[in-house]
Amino acid sequence: MNGELEEIREFLDRCPDLAPLPAASRDAIVRQLTLRYLREGSRFPPDAEPGLWIVRTGTLEIRDARDTLLDRLGEGDLVHIAASPQTPLGPVTEDALVYHLPLERARQLAARDGAIAQFLADDAPRPLAAGGAPHGHGDDNRLLTTPVRALMTPNPVLASSTLSLREAARLMDRADVSALLLHAPDRPGAPEGILTDTDLRRAIAKGIDPGQPVAESMAGPLTTVQRDTPAFEALLRMARHDIHHLPVVHEADGALAGMLSSTDLIRHQGTSAVYLVRDLRRADDLDGLKAVMQALPRLQVQLVDSGADAVQLTQTITTVIDTLTQRLIELCERDQGSAPCAYAWLASGSQGRHEQTVFTDQDTALILADDAPEGAGAWFEALARQVTAGLDACGIRACPGDVDPTHPDWRRPAADWAREMERVLHHPAARDAMLATHYLDMRVIHGDATLFEPLRQRALETGARHEALLSALADQARDLPPPLGFFRQFVLEESGEHADTLDLKMRGLLPIVAMARVFALHAGSEARSTVERLRAAARAGVISDTTADNLIDAWRYIAELRARHQAHQIRNAQPPDNALDPAELSTLERSHLKTAFRLVSDARKTALANAERVHG
Repeated sequence: MNGELEEIREFLDRCPDLAPLPAASRDAIVRQLTLRYLREGSRFPPDAEPGLWIVRTGTLEIRDARDTLLDRLGEGDLVHIAASPQTPLGPVTEDALVYHLPLERARQLAARDGAIAQFLADDAPRPLAAGGAPHGHGDDNRLLTTPVRALMTPNPVLASSTLSLREAARLMDRADVSALLLHAPDRPGAPEGILTDTDLRRAIAKGIDPGQPVAESMAGPLTTVQRDTPAFEALLRMARHDIHHLPVVHEADGALAGMLSSTDLIRHQGTSAVYLVRDLRRADDLDGLKAVMQALPRLQVQLVDSGADAVQLTQTITTVIDTLTQRLIELCERDQGSAPCAYAWLASGSQGRHEQTVFTDQDTALILADDAPEGAGAWFEALARQVTAGLDACGIRACPGDVDPTHPDWRRPAADWAREMERVLHHPAARDAMLATHYLDMRVIHGDATLFEPLRQRALETGARHEALLSALADQARDLPPPLGFFRQFVLEESGEHADTLDLKMRGLLPIVAMARVFALHAGSEARSTVERLRAAARAGVISDTTADNLIDAWRYIAELRARHQAHQIRNAQPPDNALDPAELSTLERSHLKTAFRLVSDARKTALANAERVHG
């Protein structure tokens, strides 16, 4: 190999995406490459020519037919352009030298070299926004997108609430239904309550007269869904409200269209989340809760296998952990007696944002009414210790940073919380920026929400007006660089238990979470989840729609990759974590992950500064 080819080979050896190829295969590619010069402003690929393109110098973009940015390529990046009328094109944004392996030459190499054939097959890229994480489960993800109208029972039985319990039971028996919708006498088409088999059993157990009007025993007000609601969303609603029937209404006028039951969902696909929540609410002690929570890892595996996206999966897991927390508090109140005053249990961090996976820890707090009687502190300290220990025993680890109400800083009366939040948000020191992130992510899990929500509302209004806080949070976001080096190589952890791995949470997700929090605060948004914060910031003009879409796609991809990594560990009886070895990824997955990190890096450099200018 002459000097010029040797130089090309050395360059290809530094290209991360070509690393899986044997040296002999890379040598074969070197001999077939042509060098092309592309002037800034020209279109790429020139003449829509298919094949493998490798950037030597300069930068260029790949965009779809709607001019949406799919990828931005720089030194060492490659892209496989297929022979298709839908070939994505983009501008050359800086004079570029690119190597080109024409399609016909690539096919000839593939016919002779199995490693190249596999590489080209794996590397036919899809846009990150199109779902970069391949699930490979065929139709198993139908529950995620199927509208409830396809699963519901049309024309459910509807009767007057003036019926007696006996008459209602006979009607349910004749119709062979487990739930009866009930309407007021003067509104025959509008159900106001529901009577289920469970309600009937409870009425009989309480000795209620069967001749009593059913209105005295029915449940209401109703929780409903619309005909086009995705079945997965209906599943979550059932789990959160611990119910097994949802009336389905028309979008236009709210008229009754049908009934969806948990049995309908089971018939379509397994729904262990509903029953996991139910079993948690029925557990009578800590041992019972621990036994139920052993199913949580299996639930994550089921969600991954069904093709649940990151938002669906993390909302489901968070719903289960919320329910566990609520039941632990209820058991503590049963054992200790009623609380001495009003209070609320708060969740922050990933639980506060509805973004938990099975590998998570506690970020919690307590807010007490200001009229707490003397001695109330001991009751709430005992509550904090019992609930925190219970969560830990059920697999939700204690916070390594001591963010929990066993510590007085996270267990305060409302007035103390108001003063503390005002201090942090008005004059944030270095540590206060981290405290502010917890305060802005908090939500009420159990108790009196009116103790906390006014404080959060004032915090959002204060934060949106104070440059010091916005700057501190922006600096915090800038201090979380994505793990991508100069040659697009992954920057791995250097030491410790997870050396030579990627921390997908700390180095992948948290940079996006931090930016979304800053953008949402600029926008004055009350949103808590990362995706909703980014959308709100785009609607307010704080960031562009393209930046929001790119960061949402990156967050979804990294979060789904983390969930699949943890599911793989669970299947292999390994403790789940956030530490991913890039060697476990396919060429396509590595390419998508680098694209996600690059999108985060671009937003970190430009969008934060732009948001500050918009605010100023």
